[in-house]
Amino acid sequence: MQAVLVVIFMIVIGAIIGGVTNVIAIRMLFHPYKAHYIFNMRIPFTPGLIPKRRDEIATKIGQVIEEHLITETLIHNKLNETKTKETINELVKEQIAKLKSDQATIRYFAEKFDVKIDYLVNEKLEDTISQKLLAFYNEHRNEEVIKLLPKETKRMIDKKVEPLGDLLCERARVYLSSDKGARDIYDMLDTFFNEKGKIVGLLQMFMTKESIADRIQHELIRLTNHPKAKRIVNQVIDNEYETLKRQSLKKIIDEAQFSKLSDSVTLLITSYLNLNEKIDKPLNQLSPRLMQYLETTLSDKVTQLIISQASKHLSTIMQKINLRKLVEDQINTFDLDYIEKLIIEIANKELKLITLLGFILGGMIGLFQGLIAIFV
Repeated sequence: MQAVLVVIFMIVIGAIIGGVTNVIAIRMLFHPYKAHYIFNMRIPFTPGLIPKRRDEIATKIGQVIEEHLITETLIHNKLNETKTKETINELVKEQIAKLKSDQATIRYFAEKFDVKIDYLVNEKLEDTISQKLLAFYNEHRNEEVIKLLPKETKRMIDKKVEPLGDLLCERARVYLSSDKGARDIYDMLDTFFNEKGKIVGLLQMFMTKESIADRIQHELIRLTNHPKAKRIVNQVIDNEYETLKRQSLKKIIDEAQFSKLSDSVTLLITSYLNLNEKIDKPLNQLSPRLMQYLETTLSDKVTQLIISQASKHLSTIMQKINLRKLVEDQINTFDLDYIEKLIIEIANKELKLITLLGFILGGMIGLFQGLIAIFV
């Protein structure tokens, strides 16, 4: 009986020693948080393992996360997964739909980005147009006009000038054949007779002013149909046209004239654009086709652009973020009691098993010691 009690006693003592030892060992992982000294000598095992190695642990965790968990390859593969693309595409479509339902305007976006939209569409736009026109004039003022015109514009003007001679002759013929043309000829002839006095008055002895005016009208009409007259008119027009084309810009329009022209053109452009009205008009009304394009086509392109650009610059982004340093700094900001609580919550079951294992091993060792004590 005494032998059995000895064995039981040894088992209990061994179990207590083994269990308590493991409990103390677990506690020593975290405690104490600071080093303690006796007579300026640091007490061994202070501070605890985790407080003592905190910086090294943070560095190692950051390294493991960067090199093995959240890697560049992993993120790249995740970005290019079908599910990720669908998620991004849905988010883009949701934002487009929100813009449509919220009746978003250009002014809305301008205010979001702190842009002075009224200044831009009025003063700034007018100043920009005027400066561009003035810069063009100053740069090309000494160049021939023909060199400043686009090829298509040159061809268009040439086509307009080509039939101009025939058109002038036709208009002159219509005018001379009209009652107004006849009256004007008679009035000019009457003025001529009055200015020349008696000498011209002798003609009236043979012909009346009416007959002379009719004769002049008839000859002028006949002249407008004469091929030679047409050739002369066409030649004069062509010569003047060629002369005009070879003149420099400043000879055709000087700075003062250009300034007035610039103001008129600027006013014409701003009036045509009518931006003051458009900036307050909802985008789905301002450009329904644009909203349709955004919903049907652009969302896919934006999704692909986001993924491609993120993948392309992923290495740079990872370097800028510096995940290792980020994790390290974050862990170092945690209080030690929070780290202890976090680890215990994660490994609570395992720590209890370690404690239990300590009791079991201690009990087994006590059993062997008891048996040895009895038989030896």
